Amino acid sequence: MNAEQWLTISQLNNEQRILADAQIEKLERELSRMRTSMTESVQSLEQREMNTNLEYEQLSMRANALREELHTEIERMLNDVIKFKVHIQKGLEEYEEFVAEETEKECLEQEQEEDVGDEV
Repeated sequence: MNAEQWLTISQLNNEQRILADAQIEKLERELSRMRTSMTESVQSLEQREMNTNLEYEQLSMRANALREELHTEIERMLNDVIKFKVHIQKGLEEYEEFVAEETEKECLEQEQEEDVGDEV
């Protein structure tokens, strides 16, 4: 191998090494960008997860409050219905007593009229 061939091979090796180094640097920059992007994506996803969990907790609390509110309203309505029923029942009992008293009075009056008619 003569000096000229050696010089040519050396230059080719240098050029290939320079190209390889440039390619490596390019890939390292791309890898760095990908790592940065991935880190940002992970942080974004973690933030979304935290926001979703917070929203879930808020919705759960609101659902529980609404459930409690509805139970209270149903209980109030049931109490109103029970009071109304008791009021109607009391009115019917009073009317029943009134009818019984009036019937008894009429029966007594008829008996007295019959007794007076028999005496005559």
